Amino acid sequence: MELKQNQSNTFTKNIINNTAKFIDRNFDFNMDSKSVSQIKQMPIRQLFIFAKQSFQKQYYINVTMVNETSMQGKLIKRINPNKYILEVNKNLFQIVDINNLKSIKLI
Repeated sequence: MELKQNQSNTFTKNIINNTAKFIDRNFDFNMDSKSVSQIKQMPIRQLFIFAKQSFQKQYYINVTMVNETSMQGKLIKRINPNKYILEVNKNLFQIVDINNLKSIKLI
């Protein structure tokens, strides 16, 4: 019984290793090129100040996330010091976490 289990474990490990090598050789997911901490962004204190001012004055802003997605709208509600709700349009809302922002720009 033990011999069969060892053979199946070796077989499973070989399949996993071969699949991982195949993916590494044939597909580029850019997982190693930039981590979240390496991407340039506005200083975190500046993001907090911009978010607070944009919320208080109801400015129309463009927010760029760390993953390079960008949205335009108004911050309509403050959930906590790090999170706001961004109204993109009357039917679409987005929760914005300051720690996941790259920049905030006035429009």
